[in-house]
This record gives sequence, structure tokens and C-alpha cells, in this order.
Amino acid sequence: MEEYAQEPCPWQIVDDCGGVFTVGVIGGGVFQAIKSFCNAPVGIRHQLRGSANTVRIQVPQIGGSFAVLGGLFSTIDCGLVQLQGKEDPWKSITSGVLMGLCWLPAVAHWPWWPQR
Repeated sequence: MEEYAQEPCPWQIVDDCGGVFTVGVIGGGVFQAIKSFCNAPVGIRHQLRGSANTVRIQVPQIGGSFAVLGGLFSTIDCGLVQLQGKEDPWKSITSGVLMGLCWLPAVAHWPWWPQR
């Protein structure tokens, strides 16, 4: 069985950012289209126009957020691989946990945490 070969780390990070951006754009586009279609005023014209407008505005932001998180995950994963020198499944799990811990202050609203 042929071993799974990845690209070198700088290119892997860029490749993962692009792939995750695409996933965010497609998934976010479908979700935002359905959500805005249901929340628009009555009338097919209003629903289609509102849906298209919401997708046009929201989808690049969602895709960008996905790309940032994917890039952070890949960066941490590559750093852990370089640090230990070998690839194993625990590095991906650890990368996910560390990415979540880096992302947590941005989304958590704790009373003692300074607000932006």
C-alpha cells in the first residue's frame, strides 16, 4: 500500500486554506440562501432577491473565517510535525484542540475577558 504523501508544509498550509475556503463558501452559500429565503417577506420576488443579496454579502465572510481556521489548524499541524519529526494521528487531534483554544477567546463572552 502506498504511503499517503503530503506536500511540504508551506504549500500544505496554502492548499488547506484554499480547500477550506471553498467548503465554507459552498456550505455557507447553501445555508444562507435557505435561511434568508425563509426569513424574507412574502412574495417570491422578495424571497429570491433577499436570498441573493444575503448570499452576496455573507458568503465571502464565512469563507474567509473558514480559511483562517483551516490555516491555523494546518500551521499548528505542520509545526507539531516539524517539532517531533514524524506524522501520527495524535498530531491532528492535538492541532484541532490547540486551534479551538486559540479560537475560543474570539467567540467566548466571559465577564472577566476584555471585550473588543
